[in-house]
Amino acid sequence: MSGSEWAAVVGAQVCLVLLVILVVMIVRLDRTTRELRQAAAEFERESRAALGELRAAVRAADFELDRVDALVSGAERVTDRVDAASVLADRVITSPVVKAMAAGTGTRRALQRLRGSSDGKRANGGPSNGEREARA
Repeated sequence: MSGSEWAAVVGAQVCLVLLVILVVMIVRLDRTTRELRQAAAEFERESRAALGELRAAVRAADFELDRVDALVSGAERVTDRVDAASVLADRVITSPVVKAMAAGTGTRRALQRLRGSSDGKRANGGPSNGEREARA
């Protein structure tokens, strides 16, 4: 055999080895692609089930949110009514009570002035006019 024939044989063997490597890689790629398809199909099945559960949970949460909104609206109305009643009670009760206390205090002071204070002190604990003049 000549050198060119040996080169052709070696070249053919190299090509054969490369072809075997290529076939092995294609087989592995095919196996991996099949596994990937199976995983994608399984993921799709599981995700459909999870999506159904998620939709049911969202519907339930929406219903509960509507209920809470109704409760909060009712509480706001009650709060507004209580505030209005408090303001009305404050107006109705405070003004007469303050007036009665002022009248009672004025009457007490007037009676004390008419009677005259025996200890020389005013009813509120302060010095009388005579004591102020004596100190000055």
